[in-house]
Amino acid sequence: MWTLTLSLSSLLSASFFYPLEFQIGQILLVDHLALIISTAVTLFSSIVLSYSARYMAGHKKLRRFLINCVLFTVSALLMAISNHVLLFIASWLSMGLLMAELIGGYTKYHEGKASKKNARNYFLVSTALVAAGLLWLAMLTGAWSISEIISLVEQDRQLVIWQASLLLIAGAVVQSALFPFQRWLMSSMTAPTPASALMHAGFVNAGAVLLTRTATVIYMSDLLWVLVMVGGIGALIGKFSKFVQANIKQKLACSTTAQMGFMLLQCGLGFFSAAVAHLILHGFYKAYLFLSSGSNVVQESPYNGDSKRSWKQWYLPVTLLSGLAGGWLFAISTGKGLELNSGLFLTFVIVLTVIHGAQDFLGRSSLPLLSRLIALPLIIIPALLAYAVIFNGISVLMQQTPMAEVALPIGWDQITIGVLYLATFLTIELKWYKKSRRLYVYLLNVSQPKSNTILQ
Repeated sequence: MWTLTLSLSSLLSASFFYPLEFQIGQILLVDHLALIISTAVTLFSSIVLSYSARYMAGHKKLRRFLINCVLFTVSALLMAISNHVLLFIASWLSMGLLMAELIGGYTKYHEGKASKKNARNYFLVSTALVAAGLLWLAMLTGAWSISEIISLVEQDRQLVIWQASLLLIAGAVVQSALFPFQRWLMSSMTAPTPASALMHAGFVNAGAVLLTRTATVIYMSDLLWVLVMVGGIGALIGKFSKFVQANIKQKLACSTTAQMGFMLLQCGLGFFSAAVAHLILHGFYKAYLFLSSGSNVVQESPYNGDSKRSWKQWYLPVTLLSGLAGGWLFAISTGKGLELNSGLFLTFVIVLTVIHGAQDFLGRSSLPLLSRLIALPLIIIPALLAYAVIFNGISVLMQQTPMAEVALPIGWDQITIGVLYLATFLTIELKWYKKSRRLYVYLLNVSQPKSNTILQ
């Protein structure tokens, strides 16, 4: 199995160097987007399957667990290359049902059964929304392949109705566990760690694949602002909720909702290729964090978990300079942020991220002062360049994907979320959120799993 999956990954990777796009009737479509997603899925799956064989050694349901993981992988691959509306819906549904089984089928009976039922209900809602949106478009255009629907929409803007786009967006939001649908993800902690890694590395990312496949429809329905608002707010709630968690896996779940929110926000900015790049990077990073989560267990209060961080006034100019330098490096290496359009928002987020990372490094590092100042650019520059290479590489590969990257004029939605992002950044960095018990309780409540899914 491991040899097969790795060989498939190598074959798919080699195909990137050739201008490839072919269809099998109206059923399957293999293009660079399908190859990117398929390669990521097979790599994630091979890693998780290899880990599972050791992690669950001796478990009476190990064989069943591995079979379900393989079936889930097949469903995800089928979703990536599906072109027929009915086949895409079927693969989306099968992914949800198999993931529900992985979440609740291998732990204590009562909690596992409850979490399985809870997840399955959310996934059925997501499937119903996606099915309604795609079927609506199929009936409207008279076409049953996604590529043909996109082609007809490009020829006649009047064929696009906002209701279908709104249904597709809602289905992606549920699948991505964004507010107010985040509780299915918070209630999935009954899943074995390998299943959590597979879920957070691939399953919740499926919304970006759906939105990228239907980018033309959503763009022409003028509903990208909905993605900006929903993704931005979901990211903020997930980011804040992470700070009030005491459980490692709950922290990672909140982090995932934040990352999925930013991923959908990138779609709303018109950068669907950036969302796909984010999907892959987040998948690798989150799979690693879940598979290594046992080594990070410590006893601490969520209120005082970062009490070891020290702050000095001279950090401020250093971190600000690092953020501006990081934003400039990202802008010149990707071309985003050099013009007055939605690319500025991506650069703005990079600036805030670098400032936060620099402050965290300076405050926590045990290295001498001079060593920290020397090491900071040595960490930031390679990291940003690596991100830029992946970002640009995915953008080049997806050039033939309709509407994969269309910079938008700066609008009220981007300004609103930008102000909220800046306010959130200041609230987190200056620890203002710790001064509000009301905010703490709200965030704790909104990120709680359902009581019957908590392992006793």
